[in-house]
Formats: sequence, structure tokens, C-alpha cells
Amino acid sequence: MRQERARQTRQALLQAAATEFDRHGYAGTSLARVSQAAGVTMGALTFHFPSKAALADAVRTQAAALTRAAVPETADGGGRRDESVGELIDTLAQLLDEEPSVRAAARLSWEQPESADNWHTAWSPGLRDRLARERSAAPAGGGDRRVDTGPVRTDRADADRDRAGQNHTDQDDADLETLVHCLVAGSAALRRGTVPVGGSGPATSEEMRQRLQRLWRRAVADPAAPGTAR
Repeated sequence: MRQERARQTRQALLQAAATEFDRHGYAGTSLARVSQAAGVTMGALTFHFPSKAALADAVRTQAAALTRAAVPETADGGGRRDESVGELIDTLAQLLDEEPSVRAAARLSWEQPESADNWHTAWSPGLRDRLARERSAAPAGGGDRRVDTGPVRTDRADADRDRAGQNHTDQDDADLETLVHCLVAGSAALRRGTVPVGGSGPATSEEMRQRLQRLWRRAVADPAAPGTAR
């Protein structure tokens, strides 16, 4: 009974801390407000988490575990074998919508990028695995390289492949990986209201996820498609 009560207290503190870190960031979060939100005494809080840093570490660890469970490093790690990069983006967006600890960890990652369990490192290996699988599924012999929704082309793409071979593909993957990080980090900023969303009012969670999918599709579409830069 005592162990179960301790477990419930710890979980209540983690939930309260995640909400506070998400809303106010590390510097703006106080242990007094966390204990009040969790409905426990300050003594109970410091018993489980002796400092704000320890509490932030625990929130990051919880978020990383949730994220790794949703986005395994390889397709054989429990994820769907056919999951695309676009679907991975949607999974991350859903986690940001539904899990306070994930939103908190995303914010703490750019406030304290040097900390252990940086949220982005929890899903970067899974992203690289999906990019590699989609690259390997592309036609051989210098044909269009398909990633998620369509061929990825750049100016002088065929000539670059002939001259640089695998190096061109590796750079392309690095650029796509950077793009996904920008989309996911940007969506977190949009949810926080730190940058304008555009349109007539705040976007709903579903609208935000649809927007991310449209942006990704446009980014990897054939450059002849409307609205795609050459």
C-alpha cells in the first residue's frame, strides 16, 4: 500500500511538473507551484526529487521513453514496417498534442540542449532508419529517389549523382533530416503561440497535423508541382 501511494505521488508530481515546464520553461517553473498543482507537500516533492534539475531530468526521461516506444529506432523494433517519414512526423505531432511530458521535453531541449535525454535524440535514429529504407527502395541506376510521397529532385541532380555518387545521396538525406527537425520543432513553437500560425485564427491540433503533412509533401514533391521551388 505504501509503495503504491509513493508511486502515485511520484506520477502526480511528474504530471504537474510536465505542465509547468511546458507552460513556463525551466527558469519559470517553481517547485512550490509544482507541489501545489500535484496536491502534495513540499517535503513529499523533495523526497522524490531533491531539486528542480532532478525533476526536469525525470520529465525528460519519461518523454524519451514514450517517444522511443512510439518511434522505435528500426522498423524491426516494434514499429510498422511500412511506416513512412510522413507518418513518423504525424506520430511526433500526435505525441506533442497528447503528452504534456513530451511537450515539456521539447521545450527543455531547446532551453537546455546539452542535457541528457534531449528529446530530439529519442526519435532521430528512427528518422534516419526510415530515410535509409526509403532511399533503398528508390529505383537503381540514377532514377528518381523517392522519399515518402514523391521524387526528390534538385538542380543538376542527375549530373551531381554521376559526379558525386553516394555522397550526393548522403547530403540529400542530411538535408531531409534537417527539414524534419525543423518541421517538428516549428510545430512545437506554433502550438506555443510564439510564432503566428496564419489564417483566420489559431489552428486546431488536427489542422496543425494536416499542415505538417502538406509541408512535407510539398518539400519532397517533384519540383514541377505547383508551389514547389525549383
